[in-house]
Amino acid sequence: MAAQQWTAHNLRFTPAVTSLPGRPDFMETDLRLRAILRALSFVYRGRLAGLRAADLGCLEGGYALALAQRGVDVVGVEAREKNFEKLRLVKEHFALPNLAFRRDDVKNFTGENYGTFNVVLALGILYHLDNPVAWLRQLAEATEEVLVVESHFAPPDESSLARLDPSLKYLGPIEQIADKGTVYTGRWFFEYGPEADRESQLWASYSNRSSFWLTKESLLKAVVRAGFDLVLEQHDYSVDSYELLHTTRARGMYLALKTGPTKRTGSGARTAR
Repeated sequence: MAAQQWTAHNLRFTPAVTSLPGRPDFMETDLRLRAILRALSFVYRGRLAGLRAADLGCLEGGYALALAQRGVDVVGVEAREKNFEKLRLVKEHFALPNLAFRRDDVKNFTGENYGTFNVVLALGILYHLDNPVAWLRQLAEATEEVLVVESHFAPPDESSLARLDPSLKYLGPIEQIADKGTVYTGRWFFEYGPEADRESQLWASYSNRSSFWLTKESLLKAVVRAGFDLVLEQHDYSVDSYELLHTTRARGMYLALKTGPTKRTGSGARTAR
């Protein structure tokens, strides 16, 4: 563990050993995790065991592990070998039979390749893709009930762009793209140049050097067009830092649900709600 570069999730392996010493305990303090667990507990009336979930771009496995510890059958997908080494350690140490990790580009995540899931987590990954609208359609095909999207969105005008955190300055001008008869608006974001080693860019895109950030309006439109008929924005985790997250960081979390009659997989057939 000491030889690895942990950057995201401070996981507690023993009472004395954590992956990021001195950082807050991920399971106890991560506001996004707690918000997701509240939302899923509400949707499924506290009955999470037996659900099937995918965590896309799972990084160091914190969210996947948290769900697996609650009885969810979880598949975490991560492309970079440096991160996957940490996931192997998580899998080996916690030894949960319902937790699996696959090294793969999230662009390959389809129902055909992975099957279908009750819940899909797309946390901090949508804004790293160069064709996010088409990717959301892929997710919809593999999602039976709930998709959680946590993402940056592109400032829609220059005044909004001026209020953005300077670390996000690599955004281009507003552009429009067309997809299946619908026009979407966004900005291109420069991730890294051709000279960079993509394996070492732990917090960047994997198979594209520039990504397309949808505006919030276009992001929501793309989620609905993908096939989710109920889309909610979750604020309970962000109320104490609303201005920072939604204006300075231009970031939000959205629950997308299919409300038609579906059946749970894994532990037998019964409706989700």
